[in-house]
Amino acid sequence: MPHCESLQPEERDNRRSIADAVDLLHQHAAFDGGHTVKIRIGGLRLPSQDIVGLVAVCAENAAAETSFIVTLPTCKKIRARSHSREDLEEFDIFQFGGATVHGNGNVELVDGTRLRAVDVIPVLLPYNLTELDWVILRRTIEMKGAEQECYTYSIPFDRPVKAFDCRNLPLRGTAPPVKEILRYIAKREPTLKRLSRQKVDETLRKFGMWRPRTRRLQSVAAG
Repeated sequence: MPHCESLQPEERDNRRSIADAVDLLHQHAAFDGGHTVKIRIGGLRLPSQDIVGLVAVCAENAAAETSFIVTLPTCKKIRARSHSREDLEEFDIFQFGGATVHGNGNVELVDGTRLRAVDVIPVLLPYNLTELDWVILRRTIEMKGAEQECYTYSIPFDRPVKAFDCRNLPLRGTAPPVKEILRYIAKREPTLKRLSRQKVDETLRKFGMWRPRTRRLQSVAAG
């Protein structure tokens, strides 16, 4: 069984395209000697219940001593051009599972669709939040008085990234109404008085702390 070597995994988040992976594989002669280069996709369910794709470009050869793997940023969508069109199209990441990668960077999906200029569209994962996301998260937990449940240990920092454990979050589906969160944050963060409801919704959904309610359609019977 060949040894699997991950190439420059620390640079994963800096890559943006299949071409980036191909360039690195060429440096290791991965397209020579009978290697088959495929895209492998693994599904990851986030606390928000969204499913994103873990992306790897793999140069595999059962007869060789080493197989090479180049990882790309986690994503839900890929942007590419088909061979018959010039405009960019977006594709679901899971359409690329098992796709073949050629030495020029072009990709052929399992259904035969051929694509070029293939770029990933990275998603923001819960452990890679913006400063604004952390303010919203911290203030919402504070508003609920749930610091002990949400932090693995007590710390005074505004951005407790190392203390926060999403798995222990007790607020899923029970966060306060967004309008109350907005008022609470505005009183304690004067610079965020114009914070939008949409941004709060987006941040809370990342952690499964809020779900949009399904509106029931009421039919009016004709008299």
